[in-house]
Amino acid sequence: MNVYKEAETIAKEIMQECNGDRDTAFGLAHEYCDGHEIAIYYHKGIKFCAEHDTSEGEQWLEDCGGIAQPGDSFGQIACRIAFADLLCAVQSEIDELAEAAEEALHDGVVLFGPNTTEQLASNLLMKI
Repeated sequence: MNVYKEAETIAKEIMQECNGDRDTAFGLAHEYCDGHEIAIYYHKGIKFCAEHDTSEGEQWLEDCGGIAQPGDSFGQIACRIAFADLLCAVQSEIDELAEAAEEALHDGVVLFGPNTTEQLASNLLMKI
């Protein structure tokens, strides 16, 4: 799995769902990542951690109170790290999409929201 492509796909879906609202998108990012297979299945989380640099996710967890909790298994820790790493990547993509939408708005183009057709938004997002 390419974490950046996965994060980009998730972020685009989220931004469409919340009409480009960054704060709502960040809340949805947590839900999307928490339901991702790397956050659920131990073997997927362990594989993700083995194949990727997870330092950003590890730092995020440390900032939130720690990577491991008493009684955690190796699989639980790996899934938690994989979740956090994916979440950080998705949030970064959301920031980039929100900035691009703001720049486009200055040019008179609306990337997200009820004033756009689904096709227009899809076409514009593909250019980002």
